[in-house]
Amino acid sequence: MVVRSLIAAVAGVFAGAACSIFLVFGPLELGGISNGPWRSNAHIGASDAGPVVRAIVARRGLLALNRSETVYFIAWTDDTGRRLREHCSYEISGGDMPARWWSLTLYAEDDFLAVNGDEAHALSRTDLGADGWSLIAGPARSDDEAWLSTRNSGAFSVTLRLYHPDARVPDAPETLALPSVRRLGCGGGD
Repeated sequence: MVVRSLIAAVAGVFAGAACSIFLVFGPLELGGISNGPWRSNAHIGASDAGPVVRAIVARRGLLALNRSETVYFIAWTDDTGRRLREHCSYEISGGDMPARWWSLTLYAEDDFLAVNGDEAHALSRTDLGADGWSLIAGPARSDDEAWLSTRNSGAFSVTLRLYHPDARVPDAPETLALPSVRRLGCGGGD
């Protein structure tokens, strides 16, 4: 009986550790709501976030602020649901966001800034203006438009941060007019 209990306890510890590793380091998205290609979770930056959400936020390095200060949206796909890839070019476009200030940051597959020397990781309302803006996310610099470099990023993501958001942002994020992410083409394959 003691041996069975010991085996069950060891198996439980290993199963729990394996599940924890999968949840934190696996392909798990942040869950929550969807708005086009953008995903958000009301528990990011909230004091009532559970241990899984807190672990994912810590692993991804969001350094999440309180939801009254910042709401985070992450896009891993384009508007048609295709995964964002470094060899493709995308047009990200939108208008003024319902927040005092906002930014877009491109993260490589490892959830860090891509190491490519391009110094083109993020753009903000200050860079793009408030109304009718667009940018290109792709491996080659665009002469005519603002640019986020995808070089050495693998299957990347784009994070939209809304700082000091309007009250409707945390209350009904699925109803917001968030930027579109349109694939323009791919070099080196589909």
